[in-house]
Amino acid sequence: MSASVLTSIEQLLGFTLRQASFRGVPFYTEQSGGRGGRRLVVHQAPLRDGAVTEDLGRMPRSFRITAYVVGPGYQAQRDALLDAVEAHASPGVFVHYTMGEITCAASVVDFTEHRDAGGYCSLDIEFVEANPDLSPVSTSDTASALLAGVASALVVISETYQVMTLATTAPLALLESAATAMTGLPFDTVGSLGGLIAAVSGAPTDTTATAAAVQAATQGMASAVIVAQAATAAVDDPVAGSPFVIAVPVDPSGGLAQLATWGSTLPAVGGVGSESAAQAAQQAGVVALVQGNAVAALAQVYANADWISAADAEAARTQLLALLDAQASAAADAGQDALWHAWSGLILLAMRDMIARAQALPQMGEYSTGVPVPSLVLAQQLYRDPSRAGQLEDLNDVAQPLFMPPAGMALAA
Repeated sequence: MSASVLTSIEQLLGFTLRQASFRGVPFYTEQSGGRGGRRLVVHQAPLRDGAVTEDLGRMPRSFRITAYVVGPGYQAQRDALLDAVEAHASPGVFVHYTMGEITCAASVVDFTEHRDAGGYCSLDIEFVEANPDLSPVSTSDTASALLAGVASALVVISETYQVMTLATTAPLALLESAATAMTGLPFDTVGSLGGLIAAVSGAPTDTTATAAAVQAATQGMASAVIVAQAATAAVDDPVAGSPFVIAVPVDPSGGLAQLATWGSTLPAVGGVGSESAAQAAQQAGVVALVQGNAVAALAQVYANADWISAADAEAARTQLLALLDAQASAAADAGQDALWHAWSGLILLAMRDMIARAQALPQMGEYSTGVPVPSLVLAQQLYRDPSRAGQLEDLNDVAQPLFMPPAGMALAA
């Protein structure tokens, strides 16, 4: 658009047009106004002078602007601006010529075509300042973000190992040691891993196939733990309703936390010369491969875990962050920048996810009745909800629901 066309429009309107945009669609506007303030609830009492005001926080600012798209090709720009207002359910960025970038939701738009000065369109648009994090029906999906970060990290873990130059001694013996460690884990309760162990111990000697075999094994472990720890629906009781079903595993990591420290007791490769140095580097690479995949698999398990209490989530977070930090430090010491960045990113994602979910969980507490009582009675006394009797039974590992221990553990009401 030529400057003469814009000047003609400005002369016709009687004011200078300013540049602005919404969702990246540019337009012109004049000086615009808005509305703000505080949200107040006024409480008045009969036969009393004055009132009491209750402050509910700052009012979201609203803006009403008149946007102008001008010039011979204004129709395309008009349609783009209408689409930016009408075709999106989420807020967008409104760039105000004096207030800068503001995240806004656009509500109503009125538009009028004009034939003067070569043709232009004016659009009256109402914006309301938006903060998606305050939505009462939506929350940030931190678990999905963590799982996406794990998927990215797994690629880097494999790529870091694949660039190794193998020594004449193949990593098969080390992988057999890793397979033995996996066999010793408590996976007999979560399904058979015979095929996975075979995949690791029988991995070819090339680095690409070895990395793929180790990742397949640990991913299979993660899937088995997630399935085993998923709560199953309980049969409705005709009186108490649907009882809580709580499965409290002895090791919520399913043994993956143990595998994440495998290799720390392996004897160092002895001897001198370049071959011994290559074997030592190879051993360190295999250990890092197994440990890294185990830590990534553990992050997947915890991203899918339904924690019983805030204390359980906090304990798991402490464990996972310590293992992630160890991997990041090892990558930094080895000069593996890409791997260090991957682990550092996972630390932030894991911390954000597990803190957010722990905040929504009840705290663990204690109860004391002095005498044994039925779980239904105790649930009614503690929660006014007899359907939580199963929860109390699981937390205290009782053999007979009619006789709860006189003192035990309970979730906060």
